[in-house]
Amino acid sequence: MEKVVLGLDLGGTKSAAVLASADGVILARQSAPTPVGADASGLVDFLTELAVAVRSGYAGNVVGVGVSAGAPADAGRGLVFDAPNLPGWGSEGYPLAQALSSRLDGLPVALENDADATALAEFRFGAGRGARNLVFMTVGTGIGGGFILNGQLHRGKCGAGGEVGHIAVVPDGRPCKCGLRGCAEAYASGPSLTRIALEFGFVGEPTGPAVIAAARNGDPPARRAVEQAGEMLGRAIATLAMLLNPERVILGTLAVHAGDLLLPIVSETVRVRAWSRVADGLEIVPAALGDRAQDLAALSAFLERFSM
Repeated sequence: MEKVVLGLDLGGTKSAAVLASADGVILARQSAPTPVGADASGLVDFLTELAVAVRSGYAGNVVGVGVSAGAPADAGRGLVFDAPNLPGWGSEGYPLAQALSSRLDGLPVALENDADATALAEFRFGAGRGARNLVFMTVGTGIGGGFILNGQLHRGKCGAGGEVGHIAVVPDGRPCKCGLRGCAEAYASGPSLTRIALEFGFVGEPTGPAVIAAARNGDPPARRAVEQAGEMLGRAIATLAMLLNPERVILGTLAVHAGDLLLPIVSETVRVRAWSRVADGLEIVPAALGDRAQDLAALSAFLERFSM
């Protein structure tokens, strides 16, 4: 009987459950909107229902559960913490891995935050294949990241390793929703890009895709906002390059859709702000997994912790 992993992707807007083989083949999938305003118990109920639905009618041997959570997590202790889009867990952390295991026949559960889990997925299945030292950055509603160092995920003491969106790129700069100032996320996330474009005089639809499309068509305020976003991402990456000396930086979401606009600016900024022997050996590439990323992230969370 084939061994498969149950993957759970918990997002602020939508969530999914998949059954997947160790080589990344998705065998079954169920998705649903994440319930708005649910507390921890309600979210566990929701994830359990998704898991039961995706397993119904499947006769394979489910060996464990991988969870990719769109919230801060302490992977070692299996805890998840409050996030702006998922506030139901409490500031002290909720034992999500244990709660799911008890609901799902005692299966082992591996939990990662979604940025770390996606870093693992790109490393194993996507643009990170063949690299031993890489940085993954997701550039969307926020900017998150994950580090693979010497072939292993680096989580840090309390699971906060990889918070690349909160590297200060402008001393005492724009306020960030995290409470700090001058963070990369305050300049280069999707909402920040839109807000800055409007400040520069953009008059189109106030969305990230609209700003990108306008920049591609030569709209001056949109181009100025995109250029600034690219420079701020480059500043953050230059800092990471000097600290970690990775061989590859993988940029997801915004960089995938606007790579033709962003990547040249990012690369030039890194070239100017990092040593040439560091910058010259660094590849900056768009993520490769596309719509498969979060499904494979949940699978990769399990494969990082358990063997099949």
